[in-house]
Formats: sequence, structure tokens, C-alpha cells
Amino acid sequence: MYEDPVVKEIRQIRLEIESSCQNDPKKYYEHIKQVQKAYSNRLVRFKPKQALSATTAR
Repeated sequence: MYEDPVVKEIRQIRLEIESSCQNDPKKYYEHIKQVQKAYSNRLVRFKPKQALSATTAR
């Protein structure tokens, strides 16, 4: 099976972060929230799409 080097690197970084959080899911979650807050200007947020009405869904 093909191993993508980018995916491999990302998984390795995730394991390092988990290890630094003592493999505690709550600490990992808090770490991710802090990173999101620090880089919030780089996150993409799409506006929600308008739901189709029953008449236009046909």
C-alpha cells in the first residue's frame, strides 16, 4: 500500500502532540482549542447554504 509522506508527517506530529498532552483527551482538546484560537484568522468559515425547499428539491 502506498504511504503518503505528507499524511505520515501529519500523523507523526499528532502523536507528538498527544504525547505532550500525556495522552489525555481533555488536555488534547484544550490544546487544539488554543491552537484554533491562535490561528483563527487563518481558519476558513463558509456561510451556511440555504436549505432547499420542498418545491425546489424536485
